[in-house]
Amino acid sequence: MKPFEIAARWKDQIPATTAHLLELHVNHGSSVLSGFLLHLLSGDAFGAACSADTENRDAFGVILAMVAQDFPLECYGSPEAVQQWQGLKYAPPFEVPDSWTATVEELRREGPQYGEQEQSAARTVH
Repeated sequence: MKPFEIAARWKDQIPATTAHLLELHVNHGSSVLSGFLLHLLSGDAFGAACSADTENRDAFGVILAMVAQDFPLECYGSPEAVQQWQGLKYAPPFEVPDSWTATVEELRREGPQYGEQEQSAARTVH
């Protein structure tokens, strides 16, 4: 899996250190977060505003928009979500639900159904 990177459209609008720490969080987990980012990602806007330095306070809205638009939903939103996030490298692989597998097997057994009449009618005309 390719590591997460802050999109170029955001990079010039947020402090470089903040971008770096957020990339580390998404890729490796929450152990690298500053107090400001821990508050922000946990959903504590007031705590984030109180602990932000001048640069982060100026970029506050942009950082919130970036997180909401580009970050995996599981890595922010509550203190528990932030603390439990282990990074993308630990994300479990996508597994096909058993119900999907059963449906595919059923469709294979039944064979083609859509367009059968149209195809056979076209063959008899010629």
